[in-house]
Amino acid sequence: MTAVDSTLVETVSERVEIWIEGGHESLLHARTACRRLTRNAGWPPEAQGDLALVVSELVTNACRHSSGPCRMSLEASGHAAVVEIWDSDPHIPDLPSTSSAPPSETALACGGYGLGIVVSLCKCLDFFPQQVGGKTVRAVVVP
Repeated sequence: MTAVDSTLVETVSERVEIWIEGGHESLLHARTACRRLTRNAGWPPEAQGDLALVVSELVTNACRHSSGPCRMSLEASGHAAVVEIWDSDPHIPDLPSTSSAPPSETALACGGYGLGIVVSLCKCLDFFPQQVGGKTVRAVVVP
């Protein structure tokens, strides 16, 4: 995807960081924080839902594919939200194809639609390997 436009991030008004241990309660806590920040920033309900879906998919992937706690950082303003998820898994996933071909039966059985949904909702999606281990995924969503 493309680099983050600095004008989208300069007006950040509120930030939250959450350690995610996995499980339903952690996901609920992340989604609740996301809704609160976007509501406070004046996002319309549909855009709040889009960002909550991005957060849900990224947190779920981090919990599913790493072997320990994860950290979510979320910044939101009226112009954009930046979500970063750090997890201990160093593997950078392949971005899904933008092909409009329907998925195979095998693909349907295995899941794997979350990252495609995230790509479709984000202005920008990047992955960064971390020297301390693991990776950070950064997603920028605009209302």
